[in-house]
Amino acid sequence: MPSSTPIRGKAKAIAWLCTLVYFGSYMTRQNFNVMLLYVIGDFSAASGMSSEALSVKLSVILTAMTVTYGAGQVICGFIGDKIKPQYMLTGGLGLAALTNILMALPLVSTSENIVLMTVLWAVNGFAHSMLWPPIVRIMSMYLTDDEYGYSAVRVSWGSQFATIILYLGCPLLVTYAHLSWRTVIFICAVAGIVIDVVWNIFYPKLLREPLKEAPKKANGKKGSGAPLPALVIIPLICIFFGIIFQGIMRDGVTNWTPKLLDDTFDLGEALSTVSAVVLAVFSIISFSLYDKLHRKVFKNEVFCAGMIFAFTAIIASVVLAMFVFDISSAIVSIILMGVIVANMHGINLMLITVVPKRFIKSGKVSLFSGILNACTYIGAAVGNTAFAWLSTISAGNGTAEETVNWTPVVISWVAVSVLGLAVCLAAAPLWKKFCKTYAED
Repeated sequence: MPSSTPIRGKAKAIAWLCTLVYFGSYMTRQNFNVMLLYVIGDFSAASGMSSEALSVKLSVILTAMTVTYGAGQVICGFIGDKIKPQYMLTGGLGLAALTNILMALPLVSTSENIVLMTVLWAVNGFAHSMLWPPIVRIMSMYLTDDEYGYSAVRVSWGSQFATIILYLGCPLLVTYAHLSWRTVIFICAVAGIVIDVVWNIFYPKLLREPLKEAPKKANGKKGSGAPLPALVIIPLICIFFGIIFQGIMRDGVTNWTPKLLDDTFDLGEALSTVSAVVLAVFSIISFSLYDKLHRKVFKNEVFCAGMIFAFTAIIASVVLAMFVFDISSAIVSIILMGVIVANMHGINLMLITVVPKRFIKSGKVSLFSGILNACTYIGAAVGNTAFAWLSTISAGNGTAEETVNWTPVVISWVAVSVLGLAVCLAAAPLWKKFCKTYAED
């Protein structure tokens, strides 16, 4: 199909409605993380506990969300193929808004109630796992291939727009509007409720007759769809590992970039906000760039992901050279980090957004999108832990020291990128054959 096929107005409306939903997901999922420094300061003043001790305790809340969000992707992916995805989006947004409202209550969110806060945020993580698989299924069912790519880019934008608003808006509301962190979280909850209402107003008009559905059984009843060929097993396993490597890099680099840059250039606390916004802007650009690269140059999305891994390995090698030769430039470093994270979002677009649509005939688009997305959070858990440990390893004698050494971390970026390249290149030929014999009409 020519890539110049016009995008229908209805498809654009579906794309932007799904974008709004994903924007709402990030607003009610990442807000506590963004406000963490303010939470620590508030709890420290109220309880007298040190900020270091509170950091450890509150990190459990974020970990709980990551676990339930990742595990929930598989569960909700399975359920999402059995019921209407529209209902899951309504329920997921509503539950997320409710947990945010409860988290904002002064009687709930106290230093004595960290266990309760952990339970609430774990429920919030599961609520958000109800959103991504249905979004992918909706795009697969109601959009053509060109429209799917158009929608996938814009839905991905939604997460980054929310990231920018959170990192710029939350500190402004606390510092200049003198709002408490609880009030800010409540505002995010209200935004989630409004988006849920908007979703329920417009989706009945837009999501009526799907363009593509899984094949039915001979008796006309809904079935499990066309069985998958055995040749898909090996490339799928490789794709799982590719996504894990992508998760290691995406979340690991994103979360540790502020610390790396602060240790290296001593830029102060404002750096976390600046770096987060820069990384988000680079990621927004990357979605459109890599979508075009996929449609016009590397039409095999797995091979395209491999090429992005190769580019990342080169960029990471440049960062490593800066460390080795002691080339100090904060601006260049931030740009290079931004490119690395943007590349990971490009790989995310290929392997987590584009790959699932190839399973429309199987009737398991939601399940595969959930499983693939869950792999990201396996990688995220590995990356966050591994990079923290590597940063304390002395390059000289291999023993842990209190001083931070980021060179081993950057070396690992090169290694992980090369591993990602290897698994994608191994999977690409079989994936091409699978798409030709099964996934293409």
